[in-house]
Amino acid sequence: MKNNVIKNITNKTLGILGGGQLGKMIAVEASRLGIKTCIFDPNENAPAFQNANIIVNSDYNNKKALKKFVKHSDKVTYEFENIPLESLNFLEKNSQIYPGSKALKYSQDRLLEKEFISNLGISVAPFYKIKNYNDLKDALEKLKGNAILKTRKFGYDGKGQHTIKKYRIPNIKNNIEKNKYIIEGIIKFKKEISVIVVIKKDGSAICYEPSENKHINGILRETAFPAKISIKTKNKAKAIALKLARSLNIIGIIAIEMFVDKSNEIIVNEVAPRPHNSGHWTMDACNVSQFEALVRVIFDMPIPNIKYYHNCKMINILGENYNVVEKSLYKKNHKVYIYGKDEIKEARKLGHINILF
Repeated sequence: MKNNVIKNITNKTLGILGGGQLGKMIAVEASRLGIKTCIFDPNENAPAFQNANIIVNSDYNNKKALKKFVKHSDKVTYEFENIPLESLNFLEKNSQIYPGSKALKYSQDRLLEKEFISNLGISVAPFYKIKNYNDLKDALEKLKGNAILKTRKFGYDGKGQHTIKKYRIPNIKNNIEKNKYIIEGIIKFKKEISVIVVIKKDGSAICYEPSENKHINGILRETAFPAKISIKTKNKAKAIALKLARSLNIIGIIAIEMFVDKSNEIIVNEVAPRPHNSGHWTMDACNVSQFEALVRVIFDMPIPNIKYYHNCKMINILGENYNVVEKSLYKKNHKVYIYGKDEIKEARKLGHINILF
């Protein structure tokens, strides 16, 4: 067994599509386990390039660049959803991709995602497909004037979203005709939680215990571990997350974001087939981080039982609160991570701090 593990990682390279902070943290864990990385990103200043052995700096649709990427990568993973499916299909024909394209297909499109989850009998917010302005007005009547209008694609950290209250539609009538939208009812929740699921190639699964999230303007600001919910609710959340992961044929990692309402019912919000911001607490609060777990799955390495050593509060460092870094550097229970981005901007994630208790 030991010889097989060493063979699986010797002179191996992990290809990572996307060079943001998640790609960087995957690369760090791969390097620690003796695995090289080839990172593909169109941004010449991508943070993950700082930790890459091989860099492919090109548009994701560039076939020549994709061929170079495949040539240098023994296995491939991705760090964000908005990769063209055509490019992913090309890569899938020529390499092994984790967690695969099925999950990406649904997570790229909010309408397909909601339909898929709902068809599994899992609760989601009420939603309607929006093709034109009349569809929007009709849906608002059904939702009693309060809703969130979202682009079906290319939305993250609150981008592509418009909150509508009391039928006050934003001035986007022309955009409705040009873009694909979905409208969702507003959930009155008491908790926002996440569950990270890892599924190995033999089908066995690991569910990290749920964490509790706080968003402001669609951007995750804080995650607390463990979530302050009942054991019954925790077990239900993990069961839903595992059902979704298996239904999406995940081999690797997926994060499921959920709401817990006042009746302790669970409503799934979004899925992300990759490491997730709300899982950064795993880097210091337990023995195997979400990033390490992903690398271990990809390269057929064993994963020990997850042990939790600390409670943790993860705080995102954004452009507007960058000054928290200096104070945290003096505190022994604060673990500071700076992503190395080239520009400080408001609402941009520049790093995070894990505060251990």
